[in-house]
Parts: sequence; structure tokens; C-alpha cells
Amino acid sequence: MTDGQITRYVPGDCWAVNRRVVHSVKGDNALKWDEFGFIIDDTFLVDKLPTSQYWHLKLRGQAGLKNDSRAYQQLFDQAQQIRHLLTDNIDDYRRMEILGHFYQLLVLLGQHFSISSDPRDVPRNAQLVTAVMRYIHKHFAENMLSQDLADYAHVSQTTLNQQFQASLGMSVQDYLRQIRLMNAKKLLVETPYSIAYIASQCGFGSIKTFQRHFSQWTHQTPTQFRRSSTQPSQNDAGCF
Repeated sequence: MTDGQITRYVPGDCWAVNRRVVHSVKGDNALKWDEFGFIIDDTFLVDKLPTSQYWHLKLRGQAGLKNDSRAYQQLFDQAQQIRHLLTDNIDDYRRMEILGHFYQLLVLLGQHFSISSDPRDVPRNAQLVTAVMRYIHKHFAENMLSQDLADYAHVSQTTLNQQFQASLGMSVQDYLRQIRLMNAKKLLVETPYSIAYIASQCGFGSIKTFQRHFSQWTHQTPTQFRRSSTQPSQNDAGCF
């Protein structure tokens, strides 16, 4: 059952449930069920495929596939490959192999089993975006996700991302990350605090996450940025 609508699946079916949609599954208790699936984190998915924030997945088993039967079989095969690989000992090579199948599965979902809404067609709500931006500026140091911001604004995460994309050209998670990085940059220049302390004070879950995002943003590690920002340039030598 998905949002009150009942769909009956048979062995061999694949289906997808859209994020934040209320759903439940039940079957005959006398049968032995063998299920395999994924829960895909919103932040991870939007980071890898920004357009996915506008997806509405329409994968509902084999019934009514019509022109998507080949893609459906490919999707089923990719999932089966991942399932098989997970039964063995996982090393770095095996992990890369699994990710290869997983990314291909995402491509198939996006190209064949999703309906996308154009963010340019979204009526802009500047008041909503401004209110969330102010909340982010005040609470960026807290453990906060996109869903928390959507809950604060009393809208769905999809709606919030559509509004931020239409107004700022970025998702709400990207904006939150940018504010955290800007504040971290300020602390690196103006304080002697350790990198780990700055990472925690700016809302990053770990020092590795902070370093990765900071390096992508500035093309320098936090340590390199601090060193280059605090050392006087040659042009400043002898000046008062």
C-alpha cells in the first residue's frame, strides 16, 4: 500500500517507493519470503544526480511495462549482480564492482522509471526560502539534514529543494554546506582552533567530511588554506 493505493506484486517483481511516501508491505505469512532492496539516502542521491530531487519514480513491477520491459530486465539484473557480490567477502575491488552496478541501476531508474518536474515551472515562494535561509544561518552548527529543514518549513523536502533551486540555483543541502564552509573559512583565518574543533563547530559530522568538502570548494586542504592566509605576502614586507 502506497499512500492508500494497493498494488499486488508477484515473485520476480521490482518496485520503487518514492521518498517520504507513506507505505507498507504485507504478504502471506505461510510463505517463505526472500526480498532484496535498497534504501537510498537523499543527500547521497542528490549529490551524485542533482536532477533526482525532481524525480517521481513510477516503477511498479512487471505489469504495464510496455516499452520499458528491456530496461526493467536490465534493472533486475543489476540488482541481482549486487546481491550476488554481497554474499562473498568484500574487498576494495569487489566494492568498486558493486558500486558500478549500483550506479547503473540509478541510471536506469532515472532514464526509464521516473517523471521529472521542471524547476522552472515551480511558482517561487521567496518568503519560504528567506525563512529557511535565516534558520540555516542561525543553526548551521547543529546536526541538521535537509529533511529537518523541510520539517521546519512545514513542506516536503522535494518542495523545499524546488524552491531553493528556483531561487538560488542550488539544493537546500548545498546551501547549508556552503554556509558551513564559509563559517569554517572564517574560523581558520581568525582563530587558532584545531581543524577538528572547527569541523565540529560548523556542523560537519567528521573531520574527513569537512576536509573533503573544503578541498573541493577551495582546492586546498584546511591546513593549506590557513597557512596561505596567515602568512604575509612578499608585497606586504616592510609596509606599515
